[in-house]
Amino acid sequence: MQINTENTPTLTDSIKEVTTEMEKQQYSKYFMRNHKNIYQRLQRYTENKYNGIYTGEAGKEFIKSEFCRGRELATDYVNLCANAIERINRNMAGEKDWYPPSAIRKEYASSCYDGIVQEYETYLKNSGKTITNVRARTHVVARFLAFCEPYGIVSLGNMTMKCIHEAFESAADKMNFQRAVTPFLRYAYRYSLTREDLSLIVPSVTRHISVPTVYTPEEVELLLSSIDRSTPSGKRNYAVVLIAARLGLRSCDICGLTLDNIHYEKGSIELVQSKTKEHLSLPLLPEIREALLDYIENIRPRCGCKNIFLKLTPPRDEGLGPVGVQTIVRRIFAKMPFARNNRHQGSHSLRSSLATTLLDEGNDYMTVQKVLGQTSPDSAKSYIKVDIEHLRPFSLSVPVPSYVFEKLLSAR
Repeated sequence: MQINTENTPTLTDSIKEVTTEMEKQQYSKYFMRNHKNIYQRLQRYTENKYNGIYTGEAGKEFIKSEFCRGRELATDYVNLCANAIERINRNMAGEKDWYPPSAIRKEYASSCYDGIVQEYETYLKNSGKTITNVRARTHVVARFLAFCEPYGIVSLGNMTMKCIHEAFESAADKMNFQRAVTPFLRYAYRYSLTREDLSLIVPSVTRHISVPTVYTPEEVELLLSSIDRSTPSGKRNYAVVLIAARLGLRSCDICGLTLDNIHYEKGSIELVQSKTKEHLSLPLLPEIREALLDYIENIRPRCGCKNIFLKLTPPRDEGLGPVGVQTIVRRIFAKMPFARNNRHQGSHSLRSSLATTLLDEGNDYMTVQKVLGQTSPDSAKSYIKVDIEHLRPFSLSVPVPSYVFEKLLSAR
């Protein structure tokens, strides 16, 4: 699309108009946040490459640049980026009410259950779910019922456990099957379409939650001792990694530390966490104090920036960002032989390692939660997975089937 540069709003004005209109149309906070992030990068790109003057060609080149960011981009993100640029182009061309073209509506799988599928779709709509959610659920249910028909099951009253399990095994997305078919069978039982509550026998799918990467205290000490503290970068990097290892601070909080956060007299580091917005007070350990003073007094340039950790490349008065902290930690890890076994090598692995070490020393989860600055009692659950030895004595045997579940199993 050609944009007439005469009498058109600036990129900043156009972004403001587009986002304001999207908010009026009640787009979700998640969708809005992604669009605004794209527009922030678009503005920086336009300022650096086109002296702040946006054109349709600049938009095309920006999209191409997104493919060169050194990572695999998801299809959804590529489409979202193209959508965001098209909104700007249309706005600057005078089409203030432009909407993305609607996707072609895919028909539900057809079977002798078409009437039930339509009734269930209406039921879901009346329950207050979004149109997208309703159609996604109904598609899965329609495919499930179409799967059952060739097996001679032409009535929900004749549904068998075997058929449900075979439909589950044939499903490409088993978690999606479980999430859609379970409430449907519960609905069928509630409205007397089945004699038993067959939702109880839909196989469950455990969502994969990765176990945090953990390094032993010995490995962490080797990592710290490998840093050459005689160089400017080594003094800064040692202080960064030491804080991550000893205090478990997130990378966003490490780069956000300012000179005002360090209280030498009180012997503490006090900050408001970037992620939770909660106040956190941690001890200024002697080795951390020494590392900070070594960097601040000997290496850090005197400038107006309050951030403790600054970039070593021009402009040297600019604070280090979260990506910079992660890069520092990963580069040091990459040199260690023990880190070459597919374990994560970012600063968060040092946070996980600290939590696990605290648990091994006999501290309870509330203590770990407090040290890591987590707000929810459930936040430490991810670290329980690496505390198997403490959990082993409390393992439970598999319960014997009973009541309705036993009856359904025996009818298999």
